[in-house]
Order: sequence, then C-alpha cells, then structure tokens
Amino acid sequence: MYKIENGYLIKNGKKVFCIGQSYYTSFHHAKYPVPPEGDRYGEMKKDIKMMSEMGFNHVRYATIGNIELKEDDNIEVDTPFVNSMIEEADKNDMSVSLRLQGFVVNLHNYTDVLMLDNKRKPQDTNIWSDFIQSTLHHKGINEDNVFYAKEVSKFYKNFKNVVAYQIYNEPHYPTGDFYDYHPLAIEAYRKWLIDNNYMEESQAKTYTPPLSRNEQSAHWWALWRMFSRDSLTKFLTDISIATNTESGLPTYTCYTTCQGSGWGPYRGVDYYNGAKGMNIAGYTTYINASGSNYYTMLKMCDMNYTAAKLNDKETWCIELDSRTKIPLDMFNKNTYATIGSGVKGILYYQWRGDYPSEATPIPNGCGLVNYDGSKTPNFENASKMVQFINRMSDYIVNAEPVKNKIGILHSDYSVFYCDALENGDKGINDIEYNSCTFDIEKIYTDTKKYGLSPHIVPADALEENKLGIGILLVPKTYALSDEDKSYIETFISKGGKAYEYVTTAFEAGYKLYGEKTGLYMPFMEFEDLAKLLNLNPTIIADNSCAALQLMEGKDYKLIVTTNTSCHQKEISTKIKCNFDIESATMCSSLDDDIELSVNENVIEAENIGDGCIIVIK
Repeated sequence: MYKIENGYLIKNGKKVFCIGQSYYTSFHHAKYPVPPEGDRYGEMKKDIKMMSEMGFNHVRYATIGNIELKEDDNIEVDTPFVNSMIEEADKNDMSVSLRLQGFVVNLHNYTDVLMLDNKRKPQDTNIWSDFIQSTLHHKGINEDNVFYAKEVSKFYKNFKNVVAYQIYNEPHYPTGDFYDYHPLAIEAYRKWLIDNNYMEESQAKTYTPPLSRNEQSAHWWALWRMFSRDSLTKFLTDISIATNTESGLPTYTCYTTCQGSGWGPYRGVDYYNGAKGMNIAGYTTYINASGSNYYTMLKMCDMNYTAAKLNDKETWCIELDSRTKIPLDMFNKNTYATIGSGVKGILYYQWRGDYPSEATPIPNGCGLVNYDGSKTPNFENASKMVQFINRMSDYIVNAEPVKNKIGILHSDYSVFYCDALENGDKGINDIEYNSCTFDIEKIYTDTKKYGLSPHIVPADALEENKLGIGILLVPKTYALSDEDKSYIETFISKGGKAYEYVTTAFEAGYKLYGEKTGLYMPFMEFEDLAKLLNLNPTIIADNSCAALQLMEGKDYKLIVTTNTSCHQKEISTKIKCNFDIESATMCSSLDDDIELSVNENVIEAENIGDGCIIVIK
C-alpha cells in the first residue's frame, strides 16, 4: 500500500526513496512506444513487469484517452488504457502518478485564446515541447483548467495506488519568440503595475509593455518579464490547489532548468514561488554531471532544493536523463549527483523509446528499452543502479544535505535586467550571454570547490531568513531592484554579512557589500574571503575530480561522491572532514562495499568509478 506524505513516498507505513519511471507520459499524437495497431496491452504488461522486477516502485503516466465536457456540464473520463496501466502497476506493487493536462485545456472551445508574440502573431501550436498553448489571462480558459483538473483527479482517486498528480508538463512560455502580448495579458499587466505600485492608474491605462529588450529601459523590460513569470505561477498554482483540494492527493509540476540560465527571461519558470503552490517541488534536468557541467547541474538541483525548504516541502527530480544512447557512466554520475542534492524521488525519462513514425519528435530517443522491446546498452547498468538505490533507501531518504548558512542571491529582476542590457535585439534562441546567471554559477562553483554547500536564495527569503543565512554573496549589485536592496539592507541590519561578487574589464572577485573601491583595493579571491570570515571546509577532497555532497541522518552521515572526470574511469582521493569519524564504508552500484581507511578524520578512498556513497558512522 502506497501513499505520499509530506513529500515522501510511503510504502506500508515506511518511508522509501521513490525510484520511478516514465511511461506513456505524452499527449502528443505521435509520441508513444507502441503504435495503435500494435499489441499495446500485451507489451504494456511486459514492460511494467520488467520495471517492477528491476526494482522501480513508481511509474508516471499521462491521462490519455477521451476526456470530454458533456451537455450536462459534467466531464466524462474514458481512458481504458490508462485504467489498465494503473491496475497493472498495482499488480506489480508499484505506485502511480498521473499527468492531468496535455497541451491546452479548452473545454468550451473558446476562440482567440492563443498567446500573441511581440509581432502580434499567434503562437505556433505545432511545437511539440510548448505545452502551454493559451493566454493565461482568459477567464474561461482558466476556469476550464481548474474545473477539468478537479473532475479528472476526482475520477482517478478511486485507484488505490494513484498517489499524486502532475500539473502540466515542463510548463513555460512558447520558445519561438517573446510572449504574451494578447490584449487580455496587457490589460492584466497594467493592473499588476498598479497593484505593485510601479505605476499610477492614470499612466498605466495607456501603457504598452516593451516589444523588445531595448525598446524601453532595462527596468521596464525586467518588470514585464516578472509579470509574465508571476502569471504562469498563478495559473499553475490555481490548478494545483483545486486538484489537491478535490482529490486529497499531492501535486507537482516538472519545471525545466530555465530559471538559473539565460533562458530565464522568457520562459517564465519560477522554482521559488512555484513551490508555494505545489505539494512537491518537481523539476527536470538534462544537464549531465560530468566535467564542469557538474556544477551547472548541481546549481539547478540546489535551487529547487532551497525553493522546497523555504516552503517546508521536499523536492523530486521528475525527469532525469535516460536516453537510449546515454553513456553508462553519465547515467550513474547523474544519479549520484541528484541523490546528493537531497531529492526524495527520481523518475527517469523514460522506460521505452518512442516508436519512430514520421511525426515522432524524438524517435527512440529516451529509454532503458528500445521501441521494439530490445534492451539498450544501459539496461543492465541501470538495473544495478536501481537495485543499489533500493538497498541504500533507508540511508538516502532519511538524510538531508548539510548546508553552511551561506546564501547566494538569485534575483530574477537582475537576470531580466542584464538580459535587456546584454542581449539587445537578439532572438530568444540566440542568447549567448547573461552575466548575472554566469556570476551566480561562478560563486556557486567557488563555494563548492572550497568545501562548502550554499543555498541559492531569492531576496525576499532574507526577511524571515528561516534557512539561517549568515553570509550573503551578491552578484550584479547594479542590476538589483529597489526591493532586492531593501531586503539586503534589512538582512545586514539584523547582523547578516553581505559581500559582492564584482566583475570589471580587468578583474573579478569579492568585496564588502556597498564598499567603495579605490586604486589600492583589489577584490578578494573566494579562498581569501573564506579565511577572513573563518569559514572552514566541511569536507574537501585532494582530487578536484572527486565532487562531494555531504548529507546527514540521525546517527550517520553520507558523502555522495561523483567522479567528474571526463576521461578517468577511476579516481582516488583523500577526503578531509571537519567532524569525527569512527568508520567509513564505500558503497556503489558497480562494486561490493569496501571499508575505508580513516586517520585523523581523513578518509582514503581508492578506485572510485563513476561515483559512490560513503557511509560515515
């Protein structure tokens, strides 16, 4: 018997790490592992049995079938294949979550509802990865989405092994151009400006948002993008709350890795406010944990973890890269890195590759099994990893990442402001640079390589400061909003310390927040700043390719180690810890457990393959 409680998957009353798969998760007309004329039921039963035998305890489906509004204004749910998949998962001792929405919910067939780009052209609905396909400000569309979610979730709650619902998939604004300039969106923006005291009513009623980054000042571009971000968050939250209230089951969405990237200004993704409206903070990542990309991936994972913790919730990786041709070591490294970030569940994408029809977006692109049912080269490797996670489940699910009370400021306003200054007339798919996101990643990498683990926080989190941030590292102070500055000043007035990360034409480094620089005032390296602040590494490896994440349980610690080398199959390292150690055991998916040598709280680990989990007692 399964349920989800406070972000944890519970099986027969016990917390377990959710190790899941994705199967028939798309509403796209040509995205399926078995074509309609094939033996869908027979192959499905084989696939789910194989998933269960491999050790998966969860599977995610889409509610594909016929779901229609009838003349009596009731919704009829006719999804026999989905019902059968749910029942088959139950027979094989697996829990289920269901994606409720496809590309758009428009029960009443409203017209003139597509988003408009900055040329007033309706969005292209043929782009398979753009799942939100209507303006977010049409009253009828919004009501349809809420009503639909309530009624459909009510239908599926009758299945005892359905434990959660997914609200849209990778929700973001269309990727073809800048959106949304629908008249209803502009009307809503004017009200937003008034409500947030950015503009007087008399001025707002005739104001038009900028059509490009440099049409108006960077300030007005940043506000326009913030409104768009808030609109998407409200849309998803309204649906989530209605679903949760009606069904009594938790909700999640799976945000793309946009907020921490140059895509942020036009995608509308908001981990921090989005986590307020979901029961689980869910995200996807197709950034791989190898080489310098390790820190890019971990930054996204940690942003989501912080967003969850600010709202007393847990985070799950709803889609982790599992392409049919993924290198085996990459699959393993991604898994170790994601576990170390503190997730309570991983769902790989996906189990079986999509049938390669002419209209299939990514034929046979993702899966542990090829579309024809044959095993991919990763199949046996993945099987060992899943079995390993199940073996380590108690350790992983009952541990939390150890943080060092250091915060790195993430300001969407600053990211949007820098986008306006630095990308000019570039198209949205031509973005090469956003100095704010680059600087955040540089600060994050500095702290991680030094042996510390920071939170990445929005400015408003500093007011309550429930994470106990004592030291704040701030990029791009010239791009901060007045609200950002006010929160930072309040943080400092309460005893917090803030330092800027500054880049110029000649140098880059850290200085005291607000401090005037002069001819003989060089910026500090992070190591120099850390020594000034008496920050000692929590754990540090003498091999730079041994990337470490520290987690702590009730009477144990875990050092999740990822081999980030792009060419070394095995690495060895000494790990210096600033806490007492009685014993250390190295566990991995590829080898037997090994007792490690410990001397004066220094662990010697040899022959680490793709990664490992070191259990500290």
